[in-house]
Amino acid sequence: MTDTPPLGTKPATKTSPASVLRNRNFRLLWIGEGISLLGDQFYLIALPWLVLSLTGNPLAVGTVLATAGIPRALFMLLGGALTDRFTPRRLMINSNLARMTLTALLAILVATDLIQLWVLYALALFFGLADAFFFPAQTSIVPKLVDRSQLQAGNAMIQGRRN
Repeated sequence: MTDTPPLGTKPATKTSPASVLRNRNFRLLWIGEGISLLGDQFYLIALPWLVLSLTGNPLAVGTVLATAGIPRALFMLLGGALTDRFTPRRLMINSNLARMTLTALLAILVATDLIQLWVLYALALFFGLADAFFFPAQTSIVPKLVDRSQLQAGNAMIQGRRN
């Protein structure tokens, strides 16, 4: 059995994942979100470590992380609806600005030795809310930036960077 297309149809052209980087807007998204993802990874390491340093209590670590995860899960549907109503780009920028502000505030509080456990709960809650609007927007922006023939390659580049 051969992989020939039916008569009257064109064979699918394969696009390499790297070729989608020739698209300026996609390239800017890929680089910018790569930097943002790096910050997210530092946050995911620093937050539990900070809670454990303050309290020495693994239960506190779990509850702070749950405080970030619960609003993310609850509000992601709303984030998807807002992504459909507004531009994903605008939601991603606003969400990233909110996350950057929260992370900067956390850094200032730690540097000035003013950090307290209740503040970590509040910051985790707001970080989770910002994530709930960011992730649906990020998922829906790739088809707006690349041609249909490059969609698979674009998604592969985005998912590959995440991993």
